[in-house]
Amino acid sequence: MKTLSVLSFLLCIGLFADNFQSKKTAFNITLDDSDNRLIELDNYWESLAKTASEGDFEGMKSLYHEDAVVVKSDTTFEVSEAFRVRWKDEIMEVNQGLRINTLDFRFSKRIGDQTTAFEKGIFHYTSIESTTDSVLTDTYVHFETLLVKVNNRWVALMENQQQVATIEEWRRL
Repeated sequence: MKTLSVLSFLLCIGLFADNFQSKKTAFNITLDDSDNRLIELDNYWESLAKTASEGDFEGMKSLYHEDAVVVKSDTTFEVSEAFRVRWKDEIMEVNQGLRINTLDFRFSKRIGDQTTAFEKGIFHYTSIESTTDSVLTDTYVHFETLLVKVNNRWVALMENQQQVATIEEWRRL
């Protein structure tokens, strides 16, 4: 009778350990998928910051969906217009060494799945004239961006530049 009890006990421990291990593995897979998505998105934001600091116009354009929309204050416009009318000259000045830009991001909300993402936070953008070291822009802005994964690459579908943020809000993120 003791042998049967010991065997039953060991069998229960073995089943528990097998069940625990499979749950642990499944849990780790879920974490790994989420971690990979966030790593990919972090790489997206690093690439965007790099294109801004290097004056890489084509590189920056490649990080937006061709039909992307920019929302700013009380208006919307196509990202193609933003590049053509609003951003190109400045990006090209960086490329030519006339200005130095930096772009940093901090996040308050990051949700999504393997092919969609909604990212919310604050970006810090600075622009300095390289010959005089005059600060042209130093601003913190609340933003929201909607991204999709197309052909295994993240691209922005919508960028909503909201109100100016304070440095205290930036530090809290």
